[in-house]
Amino acid sequence: MLTTAEVALIVSGAALVGTAVTVFQKRLADRREAWWGRTQWALEHILADQVSDDTNRTVGLLMLAALQHSVLATGEERKMLGQVADAFLPPPPDEDEIP
Repeated sequence: MLTTAEVALIVSGAALVGTAVTVFQKRLADRREAWWGRTQWALEHILADQVSDDTNRTVGLLMLAALQHSVLATGEERKMLGQVADAFLPPPPDEDEIP
């Protein structure tokens, strides 16, 4: 039979593990939320007045490429970001046009 001290130790250990898991999940959720905020910022820069400001678009595309390789991005998000980047990047030159 377990003593009161042993039971208290087991319960305390379980509580500690539960708290650690909760803190880890909260931290991951906060990091993903910040990642999504940066992704929105990049997308806004890509879509901002494209005719007059190519610098904003370039910065947005560079940021989007970096975010695509983040460990916080899911496979589906990586695919989506790649499709967005492909839609806004100019097509590669034909082999005939390369000097």
